[in-house]
Amino acid sequence: MFATLTRFVKNSLKFSNAELLQIKNLILYVYSIFRKLKTTKLNFYFTLQFKRIYRHIDEFGVIPLIGFALLLALFSWVSEAIFKNISQASYYYIGIGLLLTLKLGNIKRTVFLQKCFPLETFWKVRMLENTLFVLPFSGFLCYKQAFIEIIIIHVGAIMLSFFNNLGIRSITIPTPFGKNPFEFVIGFRNTFWLFPVLYILTYIAVFVDNYNLGVFSLIAVFVCCMSFYSKQEPLYYIWIHSMTSKEFLNHKIKTAILFSSFLVLPIVIGLSLFFSLERLQITLLFTVLGYSFILLTIIGKYSNYPSQVHLFQTLAMLVCLLFPPLLILIIPYFYKRSIKKLNSILVC
Repeated sequence: MFATLTRFVKNSLKFSNAELLQIKNLILYVYSIFRKLKTTKLNFYFTLQFKRIYRHIDEFGVIPLIGFALLLALFSWVSEAIFKNISQASYYYIGIGLLLTLKLGNIKRTVFLQKCFPLETFWKVRMLENTLFVLPFSGFLCYKQAFIEIIIIHVGAIMLSFFNNLGIRSITIPTPFGKNPFEFVIGFRNTFWLFPVLYILTYIAVFVDNYNLGVFSLIAVFVCCMSFYSKQEPLYYIWIHSMTSKEFLNHKIKTAILFSSFLVLPIVIGLSLFFSLERLQITLLFTVLGYSFILLTIIGKYSNYPSQVHLFQTLAMLVCLLFPPLLILIIPYFYKRSIKKLNSILVC
């Protein structure tokens, strides 16, 4: 099997024998990890984690298989952009991967895992978690033939598994969203670390004159804001509002547009000031589309309340992504459905 794979890779990608040996060792290393998972009780834990990720993607309103494909494509695109626009990119890439693994070692997760597993199994779980987490990074590094960096990132990930107090501690993060709690307060506190990364990417986009990277940051902020509305709130959270259905829905939309503007404006201003007038028009177009999809997410959420996001809504959003002018028809349709659903809950 490995001989056939080696001949195929050697003929198609023209790797040297030493590089092919390193690729073979990496494949054997990954295979040994999954074989170990299969032959131990750790299989249940990691299967459960996979099912949780699957469920979160499904709750977001995306068909899980499509969601995984989109995540893989997005990861590859961002990785390629990093290597294309930054000198010594492989070391920054390693740093990003290892920095993200710190989230797996936060105090709450550590305490939970220590209660669930014996000490020896706990350390195995932590090492395997970190190793599996950096596999996408090492896979892309393998594509870039950065084999030394692959060793560094895996050794670093295993070493970080022994430092389990480096995660983000339980601190209260101030937000400008306190007057209208729930979606943005909870969502921002769960993803606050992502926004500095996106703002840095915008700075890099301006510095290296890569407009596409800046647009990616803009889209990512809007997607993040849309994710704040992926969960259905309890019925009581709606019922307590002394509003009509139309007033409640308009209040939610106004709040979302205002609060998302706080997060989007730094990127919009940066792209508007440092790129040409033609690019400004594109920036404004993506901004309007971003607000439109946030609006669609909100009214789509309440059009199917209290159920989770419906398949029809997911398909409608995918169609609108392919042909945005359809938003003119889709938004009023879901708006009317949301009003009908909320009429049975909100009685003034």
